[in-house]
Order: sequence, then structure tokens, then C-alpha cells
Amino acid sequence: MYTAGEESSIDDLVALAAADGDTAILVRALRISWTTLVGRHGSQLRAIIDGLDPALWDADPWLIGAYAASWRSVGSTSRSAALPYFDAAFSAMSDATPLAARIGVELHYSACLRSLGRLADALAAADRAADLVAPDTTMPLAWRIRFGAKAALQRGITLYHLGDYDSAETDLRRAAGLAESHMLLEERVECFSALAMLEYSLGEFASASGYAARTRDAADGTGLLETRFGAAALVAELLMCVERNELDGALALTEPVGVAAERSDWEPLAYYSRAAVSIISETYVEGLDLLRRGLQSYRQWTPPGSIVTVSEGLRATLLLRLGQTDTAWDILGALVPTQHHANCPGRFIAHLRFITGDSAGTLAALADCVALGDAHSSRTLVDVHLLLAAARYRLGEPAVADLSFDRALLLASHNGMRIPFRLVPQETMRTMLERATERPQPDAVRDLFTDIDDWGTTHSSDDGVQLSDRERDIVRALVRGSTVGQIADELYISVNTVKSHVKSVYRKLGVSSRQAAVKRARELGHQL
Repeated sequence: MYTAGEESSIDDLVALAAADGDTAILVRALRISWTTLVGRHGSQLRAIIDGLDPALWDADPWLIGAYAASWRSVGSTSRSAALPYFDAAFSAMSDATPLAARIGVELHYSACLRSLGRLADALAAADRAADLVAPDTTMPLAWRIRFGAKAALQRGITLYHLGDYDSAETDLRRAAGLAESHMLLEERVECFSALAMLEYSLGEFASASGYAARTRDAADGTGLLETRFGAAALVAELLMCVERNELDGALALTEPVGVAAERSDWEPLAYYSRAAVSIISETYVEGLDLLRRGLQSYRQWTPPGSIVTVSEGLRATLLLRLGQTDTAWDILGALVPTQHHANCPGRFIAHLRFITGDSAGTLAALADCVALGDAHSSRTLVDVHLLLAAARYRLGEPAVADLSFDRALLLASHNGMRIPFRLVPQETMRTMLERATERPQPDAVRDLFTDIDDWGTTHSSDDGVQLSDRERDIVRALVRGSTVGQIADELYISVNTVKSHVKSVYRKLGVSSRQAAVKRARELGHQL
């Protein structure tokens, strides 16, 4: 039953709307209660507001904001429908509009913009809300703390999508610390869920699993887990299953992930995570189709954020598995790593270098990763150390290789990772493992050895294709279509010298024509 001055349940509001009573009471109850209800009862709130005399709400920025925010509710079929109502809410504001109303509408606007992929605008809205909270001393302290936590949540999730993981972690941990006493249930679920995804990205699987468990506990019995609020935790759990080569667990999560992330800012990552399953199920064409659908989901994002590096790196991997090496090279050459190399195209380039016989090129591709050191995401650092070890073994530096391989094993044991060991051809992997078993290893590492028969790939390598730096310059020029004369001018060498280099390139690539040389060079990535 509705009690004046107190927050109402959705049933109370529905009953008030159905009663033939004082509409002023209903409007007052709406104003007090909508923020606690809008996340799960959006369509019912809209129906109640639609039933009011327009004069009671269409000039009220707070109630217009309620109508706008309702479109992000569980079960909403539209996201962009909120935008004209937010525009109307801001237009209706005046100097007399309470500060709390301004802050509240900005926060819901930020969430709406984020769901649409307007990441720069979403961050700006969250910043405006935070800036309104910070200097104010007129609102009660509890309100200021609550609004600050909500602003941190919106900032943190948006910063994650933008690839600023350090700032995202600061904001999300602040929000999580205040979640129990200052956030609504759906906000707590969303906060813990986002932290699960962030910790996965940084390679902290134990922490990611902990936040995923908190997400499940908070959402238990509410239906919120398989919604946009819990989607990120499900994505993180799915990706950890992939990293651990747990196909059954991954397959069990694919449908819930798709349902939860639909029409949300987590949808592109949901497509990516489902595509990643194809690595262990070996359904590569299906994976490419999921990545295509993911691209449709984020292609209008502004800016697109880290999802580009994430998705395109996987696309290149799948194309490589399908034998389309030259296309994979083209994709990887355009990618840049995200913060801490949480998404690290360098390791994919190094992998391609290694399986095409270019050990020196493998090391060169990993130079930035090595320079980053322990600041590198531990999730992708496993790959880095594995490839460093493999390249050093092939170059006749076993002592250095052993150190890198042991580091890879230890990092993998922390998170139970298995997938990175598919990067290295089986023959090389077995050699490294045989040496590793003869050295003292922690028990957790020795447990990894039980999976030895599943490790490594069957890629063969082309050990003879080692081009000099000058020959690489020549190859890049050939790929660009430059003539012999143009190459000579570009490199400040004689035409005869260019011709000599071209002959050497043809011999090393095993071809007899420019067209064949360009094709083979692209397959080996020498155009990069």
C-alpha cells in the first residue's frame, strides 16, 4: 500500500494509477520512486506516465527523465527511443531545477549513450554529473556519496570500453566499495559484472571469477544475470572457459551470453566471446560469421574503443587457421595494442612470423611487449613468453629460451590457461616441454604437463625464408607496385643493386615472377 512520502513498489504505483483518486498523489509517488524501479519495470512506468494528463509531466524534467531512462530497462526493445526524451528533459531544465534532478538525469543519459556506443558522449555526461556532485555542499552527505558512486560506475564501464583499463579499475573499484549501501540492486550487479570483465582482460582470472561469483550472488532469484546488467560477467566466464580449453563449459554459456548482451554495450564482446569458442571447437567459419555480426553491432560506435583490436585479432587468427595467411597479415598490420597489451596484436604477428620460419622477426614483433615488462597483461604475456622461448630455441639460445618458457608455464598455471600453447608447433613445443620437465618446477606447473598430448599446433614452418632488412624494403616496395627505378630512388641505391636484391628475394621465396613474389611475401607477412 502506498504511504505518502515513501518510495513505492511498482505494484503500488499501478494500483494508484488504476484508482480513481487524486492524480497529484500518483505524480508525487512517481517522482519519489521512479529511480528505484526504472531498471526493471520500464514498460510499466511508461504506461503509468502515458496515462497522466500531459500537463502534469511534459514540462517536468524529472518525470521526462524517468520516461527516457525507462528505455534502458530489462526487456526494453529500443535504446535510441530514449534520446528525444532526454533532449526534452534537458530543455525543460532551468535555474530552478534541483541539483539532484540534474545529476540524476545526466547519469541516466550517460548509461543510455553508452548502450548506443556513443562512448565519448557517455563519458562526458558522466563527467558532468561528477562535476556537479564534487563542489556541492547543499545536498545531504549520503546523497553526494550515492551520486558519486553512480558516476564512478558509469565512468568506469565507459572507460573500460574505451580501453583505459587503469582509470576504469579506479572508478569501478570505488563504485564497488560503495555498492552495498549506496547502489540499487541492478547497479550492484552491473558493477560486479563489469569488474569481472576488466579483471579477465588484465589476466587476473581469480579476481575475475570472484567478481563473477559476486554478480551471480547479487542477481540470484532476480533474473538480472541474463540481462545487460549481468552480461559482462557471463562474457568473462565464457572467455575464461576458452582460455582453459573447457569446451563443454564454454558451449553452456554461449546462449546465455547472447541473450544477456542483446541490444546493450556488451553485445559486441558477446559476439567476440562466442566466436572465440570456435578456436577450441575448430568451427572457424562459424566464428568468422559471429565476428561479422559483432562488427555490425559496433560499427557506428564513436569512438569504437578497444573492441576493434579484440575482434580483429581473433578474425586474423581464424583466417590463419583457414589458410588465408595474407589476409590475416593485412588485418594485423593495422591494429594497435590496448593498454597494458591486454589485447596484443604483437603476439599474433610474432606467431605468424614464427610459423613461417622467421625467428628473428618473431623477436622483433615482441619487442614492445618485452619493453613493457611486468606491466603487460598476464593473460597475453603467456603468449609472449611462449613465443620468445620458441624463437630463442630455434636461434640456438636454449638458456634464454628456458627462462622464458618457465615464465610462461608459471603464468599459465596461475590462471589454468591452455589455449596459448596452441601457438607453437608441436615439435618445438615437445622439445621445450621435455627440457622443462627436467628442471625443478612448482606443483602447479607440473599439473600442466598432464595436458601435453593436447598442446601445440601442426603448423609447419618455412625455415628458409629469412630476408635481410634491405630485402624486406624491396618486398614492401614490390607489394606497393613500385617499379625498379622507383625503388632505386626510394632507397637511394642503383638500379642494378635493386635488380640483384629482387633476384635474391625471388630465390628465397621460391618464385620466378613479381606477381608470385608479391603473393608469397604477403602470405609470409613481409609487406609489414
